[in-house]
Amino acid sequence: MSNDDTGRDTLPSPIMLIAAADDSFRSFLEYTVKNKGLVVGGVSDGEALAGRLQELTPNVLLLESRLVGAETQTLCARLRLDRRTRPMSIVVLAAEDEEASEQEFLESGADQYLSRPFSPETLMTSIEAIWRDSNRALALDPQELLTFLDLELDVTSYRVRRNGRTIHLAPTEFRLLHHLMKNPHRVYSRDELQNAAWPRAVHLGPRTIDVHIGRLRAALNGAGGQDLIRTVRSVGYALSE
Repeated sequence: MSNDDTGRDTLPSPIMLIAAADDSFRSFLEYTVKNKGLVVGGVSDGEALAGRLQELTPNVLLLESRLVGAETQTLCARLRLDRRTRPMSIVVLAAEDEEASEQEFLESGADQYLSRPFSPETLMTSIEAIWRDSNRALALDPQELLTFLDLELDVTSYRVRRNGRTIHLAPTEFRLLHHLMKNPHRVYSRDELQNAAWPRAVHLGPRTIDVHIGRLRAALNGAGGQDLIRTVRSVGYALSE
């Protein structure tokens, strides 16, 4: 996977794991990503997925919404609670007649939602956008260390600490916090936060920003201390004591 032709270095290829019960659908996904030179593995059910995740932590998980042997929303929530899998990007691949909404999957921990049917081009655009923006977020300044009160964010090590305690954030929440910490007290609109923390190709629902801010707030508050995220009604959010 490479950037556009602007002379920038090529980004490292992400490790992909595909979890899909339907053999033909999984083969389509594997062929699509392998054809782009990506490292990819596949599993067909929840038990096999759990076993594979014990062996490796992929950069991106393509997760079928109706994976046999797994309740997908519960699985997303559990992966977000595990410090080892929390940095992993999760893309839910929803069935045409999926009962759960995009918002429900995002609230449970997914980073992105694609509804079937979709073309190979749509899939790769989504994956490339996630990976490109993740790398950009971590490459803004290799020596960047941001602090605010008892909160510390280290871009180099992808680490957040509060009161000396490490906080493990998912990629989207890390990018949101990074953006908020660059200018504490400034109120950012939802559009500004979307541009800072999400791949450009991703379509977001009206409450997606609020959901992820809520997850970020819960993670920060879990380390103790006052609530550092201020909600400005009808405007947006700010990092503030």
